[in-house]
Amino acid sequence: MIHYFHRCSAAVIALTLGAATALAYDIKGKIVDSDGEPMVAATVKLLAAKDSTFINGVKTNIDGNYSLTGVKSGNYIVEAMYIGYRTTHKDTKIGSKSVTLEPIVLEMSAIELQEVTVVGVASEIKVKEDTVEYNAGSYKTQPNAVVEDLLKRLPGVEVDSEGKITANGKEVKKILIEGKEFFADDPQVASKNLPVEMIEKLQVVDRKSDLARLTGVDDGEDETVINLTVKKGMQNGYFGAAEAGYGTEGHYLGQFNVNRFWNGNQMTLLGNFNDINQLGFTDSNGNRFRRFGGSQGLTTSQALGINFNVGNKEIFRVGGNVMYSHSDRNVIRRQERQYLEADSTSFASSGRNARDRGHNVSAGFRIEWMPDSFNTLEFRPTLSYNMNSSSSIDSTITRAGDAARTAVSRSLNTAAADGHSLEFGARLIYSHSFRRHRGRSFSISAEYNHSNIREHENTFSRNLFYLLNDSVDIYDQEASNHSWTDRMSARLTWTEPLGNVKNGRFLTFAYNLNYRWNNADNMIYDHPLLPMPGPDGFPEVDYSQLIFNPDLSNRFRNDYFNQDIRLGFRQVTKSINFEGGISLVPQMSKSIDLINSDRDIDSRWVVNVAPFLRYRHRFSKTRSLNIHYRGRSSQPSLTQLQPVPDMSDPMNIIYGNPALDPSFSHNMNIRFQDFNTERQRSIMLMANMSLTQNSIVSNITRDRETGAQTTRYENVNGVWSARVMSIFSQPLRNKFWQINNHLFVNYNRNVGFNNGQRNRSGSLMVAESFGIAFRPDNLELELRPNYRLQTTHNSLQGVGGQTVHTYGGTFSAYYSTPIGVILNSDLTYSGSAGYAAGYNQKQWMWNASISYQFLPSRSLTVALKAYDLLNQRSNISRTITANYIDDTMINDLTRYFMLTVSYKFNTFGKGNMPTDRNMRGPGGPGGPGGHGGRPPRF
Repeated sequence: MIHYFHRCSAAVIALTLGAATALAYDIKGKIVDSDGEPMVAATVKLLAAKDSTFINGVKTNIDGNYSLTGVKSGNYIVEAMYIGYRTTHKDTKIGSKSVTLEPIVLEMSAIELQEVTVVGVASEIKVKEDTVEYNAGSYKTQPNAVVEDLLKRLPGVEVDSEGKITANGKEVKKILIEGKEFFADDPQVASKNLPVEMIEKLQVVDRKSDLARLTGVDDGEDETVINLTVKKGMQNGYFGAAEAGYGTEGHYLGQFNVNRFWNGNQMTLLGNFNDINQLGFTDSNGNRFRRFGGSQGLTTSQALGINFNVGNKEIFRVGGNVMYSHSDRNVIRRQERQYLEADSTSFASSGRNARDRGHNVSAGFRIEWMPDSFNTLEFRPTLSYNMNSSSSIDSTITRAGDAARTAVSRSLNTAAADGHSLEFGARLIYSHSFRRHRGRSFSISAEYNHSNIREHENTFSRNLFYLLNDSVDIYDQEASNHSWTDRMSARLTWTEPLGNVKNGRFLTFAYNLNYRWNNADNMIYDHPLLPMPGPDGFPEVDYSQLIFNPDLSNRFRNDYFNQDIRLGFRQVTKSINFEGGISLVPQMSKSIDLINSDRDIDSRWVVNVAPFLRYRHRFSKTRSLNIHYRGRSSQPSLTQLQPVPDMSDPMNIIYGNPALDPSFSHNMNIRFQDFNTERQRSIMLMANMSLTQNSIVSNITRDRETGAQTTRYENVNGVWSARVMSIFSQPLRNKFWQINNHLFVNYNRNVGFNNGQRNRSGSLMVAESFGIAFRPDNLELELRPNYRLQTTHNSLQGVGGQTVHTYGGTFSAYYSTPIGVILNSDLTYSGSAGYAAGYNQKQWMWNASISYQFLPSRSLTVALKAYDLLNQRSNISRTITANYIDDTMINDLTRYFMLTVSYKFNTFGKGNMPTDRNMRGPGGPGGPGGHGGRPPRF
């Protein structure tokens, strides 16, 4: 009886426990920071919803995951805590099953730990894998600043006088917003028009081409892009700004941008007009037409454009942009050139005044359809119409290298050209992954492009030869140029898993073909000279006659056919990503001249074998090593191939060489990056090496009696370059202080010919830039000194080396007062030594502004801005080749003052406004509630 009772009691207890267990559930989830990184050892508590009574608690694991077990049905609060971060709560309800919550994001805050204040600050720079990430809030800028103003402050990023952006030594080809294209391949539209105020983070990304990323098979093309992440509070609603200004000497400025972001969609309307060199777009007419001024000088410009990207999540999206732009540039150039010759030295002093004007209308669209995770279709049409008008007048005097610098010749040239072009094209890409055979995929793409360029040019040249009894040559010509090109290409790829797809081994195959038809008509007509000289004793031109010159004219029909057959192997694991293989590249080119068959170039086939390699080792989530090798073949240009003299400048005649072979380059990149989350320390080391076989170089022959030169092209070996770069950034123990350092070393070996003699020229450049910044609330002080050494040596006997030192620094100061007054100033010193006489500089460049912000949300700003207060601005540069050294001075914008009024607006509503980057008090970056990097753990 007793045993029976014990058995019954055990059964009752078991049933009771089983019932209790059956009514208990689990709550699972993950804790991450604002960057999406897992928070290790974060505290997670379960509280009762009715009175916040503590029920259970756990710590997150190494992946940031947590699991609260044995939870009964009811309403609860999940509380997540981490030292230095704001405590976050999430309501949840348990019904009849376990739940998995969305990741809880913890934001930085300022906290007090006993008597020690730990201030959470955002890491200024963070490096991870192929990305360098800058926290925009770490850099204060003046009100209404644009992205370019921020870029100029970032270590490792340079913006030249033309607006071209270079990051870590590579040109930036695109700027994205939240990963979506913004005005296609023109990064300057974003950099010169978008307000800094909208940017949370700026990421510099080295990645494969669009085609390679979409198809999953490497095509050997890489690009460097910048991705802008938008502040969370600005991702739903309208926002924008408008600014107008007028200054001394009649300078003016007007610009606006209107943006709407909603549910992952974007739309931007922008415009600008000014005469202060703020070109709001990339002026690409220099790649289509003969332009005489280059891309510097003084520019007046106008632009109006719209960009959009809308759709249903990532299933179906339509994007694109339409833009009109106009530019009017005036350039005054002065140049000193030293020719590098073995047995003598000669010099040329020249000056040029030029004006280039252009109108451009362009449009590009994107249609992306991804009906499921296995199929992707993308279509990209483009269209542009362009007009250009250019004129120039220049004069050059050539002198011998003797002690008296004896004059050899003097030339005067004028030129005028007018042209227009129509260009259009489209690309279609389809990619498919097999549902029943995971890892297997294929893609097919096709592309067509057409361009039609017409240009009419008038040139006049008068040359006086002092060593030939002051004899004179005069040429007056007209040229009618018509070039039209069609290009078709197609690509097929296949990826096949080897064994179980979970092993991450794949075989890749790609076949690419590219056929280009180019038709180039260059018809030259001469105005003959009158038999009798004019009143000044010089020959006169007979403008009543225009005679066709068949010797200088050509009508070429050029064909170019290229194939690329790639076979590769890819291995993907948690820590390693490897891809390597070999590429077979057959190429064919031919050319026919309809005027003179003696100039025909028969079909030529060249076959190159090019290996490729990509290797990435991920030691941890914040430390990795990348190695990339590729080989690439490049065909000579038509100008380099055509054996017809270009006599648009009779003192500089250029002949092509139909016997040129394609060049082949080997490129190796090595990159290591590490980010220490506790110390907020970022380190990046990068090395690049390039070697070119059959490099195409100039063989220059100079006539010592006239100073005229003739240029022909040849293939040579021995051209190579190497560079090493490092970036370091870390806050000091006092988090208001931040230091960074950027070191860049570059060596170039060039080969050239001077009067038939081979010269090997080596150029070493070392650049060092150190920065230290103090950024407490509402104040920023930053000092960034810099030094650059450039030294050159030559193999020709009697040709001395050249060394240039460039040094200086920038001090930036910013202060925002509680009453809305903002003071901003930057003072830059630039000095140089080693240039030609009159070209060395020692200048101070001081820009300053005072602004007052008022109205609700400080939406209206009145500012007085001063540019080049000390009026010392100059534009000097040096160019080094194996044939000559150039020192160049170009006119530039100098001192002016401008009064501006700007208004910014938004529809985010009260309480939803994103933090103003220029207001660093409570709630701003680095203050309570601000965003920042993880503080030291205690």
